[in-house]
Amino acid sequence: MKDKYKVPEGTIALLVIFILLIIILWGNVFLTLLSRGATG
Repeated sequence: MKDKYKVPEGTIALLVIFILLIIILWGNVFLTLLSRGATG
């Protein structure tokens, strides 16, 4: 692997946390909609 672009580990950590937050938030919304019976 050639290191053309060196990405700081902090940036990767923030990216992972950001993605996890989005997944958690969307999962929460999805479950809320399901519990309300919005699918039917």
